[in-house]
Amino acid sequence: MEQIQPGNTSLFQLNLDANNSYTLRSAASWAKVLGIIGIIFGILFVGIGLLVQNAVNKSPGQFEELGYRSNTGVMENMGTAGMVVYLCMGVITIIGSIFAFNFGGKIATALRTNDQNTLRTAFGALRNYFAYWGVLMIIGLLLMIIGIAAGTMQKM
Repeated sequence: MEQIQPGNTSLFQLNLDANNSYTLRSAASWAKVLGIIGIIFGILFVGIGLLVQNAVNKSPGQFEELGYRSNTGVMENMGTAGMVVYLCMGVITIIGSIFAFNFGGKIATALRTNDQNTLRTAFGALRNYFAYWGVLMIIGLLLMIIGIAAGTMQKM
């Protein structure tokens, strides 16, 4: 087996110097901020979804006053569909933000206590964050491709 010279580094011999520690602390702070703001956004999405459903279902008569004929069943379905979209957006945002917040908290704890196991779980939380958003981006891209394909097929 090859001996590692002092100038060479291996993946398993990486050390955190003061600069790397500062960078990780800064990333942890931003991850916590991102997590908290994302949770707030998610809660707002859920609240807006409930308000949309309530506003649309409560006021079918107001649309008739504006000259629109309304079918109460259609209006209720629109309100429910709007609520479902906003609830999904809220849940997706909250889950991703929890992953970011967990990463920030665990990195800060690992650096404060100088604990290798906590550092390992912190990087695992970061992996989960990126995996979660990566899968959602792939699903979103596939849905867009399907939508574009369906739209072009319909025009033919």
